[in-house]
Amino acid sequence: MDAKSITDDVKNEVNKGIEKLTMLRDEVKLHIHLASLDAKQEWNDKLEPKINEVSTTAHTASDASKAAIHDLVSKVEGFYAKLRGTASSS
Repeated sequence: MDAKSITDDVKNEVNKGIEKLTMLRDEVKLHIHLASLDAKQEWNDKLEPKINEVSTTAHTASDASKAAIHDLVSKVEGFYAKLRGTASSS
């Protein structure tokens, strides 16, 4: 595998991660009004700004960008799962 195809693979992974973060962000925004104050604060203060930051800087498409996106996707998926669990038990 040559350097260009590795770079292209990383860029594709980064783009997929950004697309997933965008989808998760939209889903969370649909459900956040039902969340507790702590959950809203976590979303507004920590997760949503990080999504914006990663989306802006990730276009450099490095392995570090890829790792940061995967980490953030995991955190947002966990938050969304917790949010949905809280909303359904209300």
